[in-house]
Amino acid sequence: MLRIQVSEDGRPPLPALDIADTRFVIGSSSTARIRLPATAARAEHVVIDGATWRTADGSGALGDSHTFQIGNYRVHVAPAPAGSVPTPPQRTESLARELVRGLLGVDGAPSLTVERGALTGAKRSLPPPEASLVIGRGDDAQWIIDDPDLSKRHLEIRRSWDGVRAIDLDSKNGTRLDAAPLREAELRDGSLLELGGIALRYRDPAERHLGEPAVPLAEPTRTPAKPRGATGVFVVALVVAVLALAGIVVFAMR
Repeated sequence: MLRIQVSEDGRPPLPALDIADTRFVIGSSSTARIRLPATAARAEHVVIDGATWRTADGSGALGDSHTFQIGNYRVHVAPAPAGSVPTPPQRTESLARELVRGLLGVDGAPSLTVERGALTGAKRSLPPPEASLVIGRGDDAQWIIDDPDLSKRHLEIRRSWDGVRAIDLDSKNGTRLDAAPLREAELRDGSLLELGGIALRYRDPAERHLGEPAVPLAEPTRTPAKPRGATGVFVVALVVAVLALAGIVVFAMR
């Protein structure tokens, strides 16, 4: 198992990822195991295969450890400590979004916007991991919304290195996520939370950015057009055949 740690110049390193795969890609492709922004990395910038690495410029052995400088990012690869557990895929996705946020600047943070009810139009950006935001009508909520159908502590939005999750805090009237009852679930860009008379829309600019196709989409397959006049010729031939058959039938009946 290998431990991968990514850091951007001038920023603290992100949490390490422990990967059990013997072969994986570091790059900007949507299928890369370690995904970096396309502004810095090729689709398959580095291919790790067992104890070796390969790039467009050469290859070599990982040895005890190896650090790749890819644009403004450093990717350190080393054996994982004994007893390490493979990192879940959602953390890999979340860290990819965190790298993109650095490119997007202040507009890159995930946010909640009130679309219906009290405070319509109000927006709250979520603080960096690890952080949480409690929504309710009580004084100890971090986002107080005056709605009689809300519990004092109704809903918690938890942003961690594994993504953003919504957790209903045993509220009296419950919470719905995209029209389904919510206990706890991960939020995706565009998710709609409904609690009391309030509707909150979750937006994640980094997720939208990463959702763009890595390569241009192939042109759709089109059925070749029939030559002009082909249909008309077929109809005329059919009419002639029918009239000829009718003539034969009339002649036989005489």
